[in-house]
Amino acid sequence: MAKTFAGSTKEAGGQFLGANFWKKGVKIEGQISGTFLTEVGKSYNAHLTKPVIVNGEKTDVVSIGGLKGLSMALRASGANEFREGDLFIIECIGHTPTNKGNAQIDFKVVVNRP
Repeated sequence: MAKTFAGSTKEAGGQFLGANFWKKGVKIEGQISGTFLTEVGKSYNAHLTKPVIVNGEKTDVVSIGGLKGLSMALRASGANEFREGDLFIIECIGHTPTNKGNAQIDFKVVVNRP
């Protein structure tokens, strides 16, 4: 018997939490629901425990970009990267100037891997 599958980009990843989303003190919490590759590396789909406002829209399904500061925080935590099913807390703790034009976004992460 044939199976039919249906889905949308919004259901899979929702709004993208790019560099402009992250300000000092912004914190999100949720569960990783998938991963995908972009030009800058691995990115993640997540379901949040509390909705956030992104581009004027309230959402609890987001995509988290492969930001260097986040990758560094994940390595420092020992988790190295997110995996599907990981519970997480990500907090922006500030920005560090670079000589590349854009400041590095600094994060603190907590990962609970069931």
